[in-house]
Amino acid sequence: MNIQKLHVLISLVETRKMTDTANLLGLSTPTVSFHIKSLEEEYGIKLFRTNAGGYRLTDAGEMLYHYAKQLSQINDALEKSVEDYKNGENGSIKLGASGVPAQLFMPELIHQLAEQYPRIKVSLDVKTAPEIEKKLLFQELDCGLVMETGNKEPDLVYEPITSDKIVLAFSKTHPFAGKEGLGESDLSHQTLLVHRLSSSTGHFSKSWLQEQKLQMEMIQLDSVSTIIKMLSYGKTVALISKRLIEKEDHLAYIEFENQDLERQIHFVYHRNLWISGPFRYFQELVLGLSESAENH
Repeated sequence: MNIQKLHVLISLVETRKMTDTANLLGLSTPTVSFHIKSLEEEYGIKLFRTNAGGYRLTDAGEMLYHYAKQLSQINDALEKSVEDYKNGENGSIKLGASGVPAQLFMPELIHQLAEQYPRIKVSLDVKTAPEIEKKLLFQELDCGLVMETGNKEPDLVYEPITSDKIVLAFSKTHPFAGKEGLGESDLSHQTLLVHRLSSSTGHFSKSWLQEQKLQMEMIQLDSVSTIIKMLSYGKTVALISKRLIEKEDHLAYIEFENQDLERQIHFVYHRNLWISGPFRYFQELVLGLSESAENH
């Protein structure tokens, strides 16, 4: 059913005059008459009878008017809900992040997003970069911050935000503290903590160990924060984000001269994603991270 026809019907019932309805809706009188006749032909009923008092409903017209009012109200509510959703007055935004970007950037980004759009629901899914990319590919998430994995899905948009480097981290109480360089013999007797190998950090760590032909006992952990906590005991080392370690006063690190340990952090979303107001604002916040990194 054409919603404009219903608006014409409702207005004619309330004004009782063809010219008043035309003026109210910004239509010509013939157009108003056309819509009423179209409704009558569509349903095969007579809607109005006319007399000196103007247009008055028939019994059949009363029935159609009753439902037309309800449909009009539902349509108005629908249009308002859609407009509110576009403006960020309701709805949700589902974010994703791999371990390092989740800890480095998401708390502040989510805080600013919630300040700007207090009525929307914000959720964050923290998993490995490949898992976040898979969820974005199936549009189970709106957007995410992930470490590069070496593979890019053609249906996803990758916007580089900043870079990070994997370093060898350890406690300031560890025997490595104060050393400027490490040899193969130093590393081979250490227990290495790595984020699980399915993560981007785990992938880079495994590749680096193979390139260096190092055999080290490894412990895989799901949580970056758990790795940082275990390092504090001074018994293990870890290949981990330089940006994260710089925030930990009790930890130190050695940076290797290896470009392969440098990786990008990307803002990622599906090419077919519908761009809402909250998404666009979040995107601006994320791109601000890139500008801030360049200025520093």
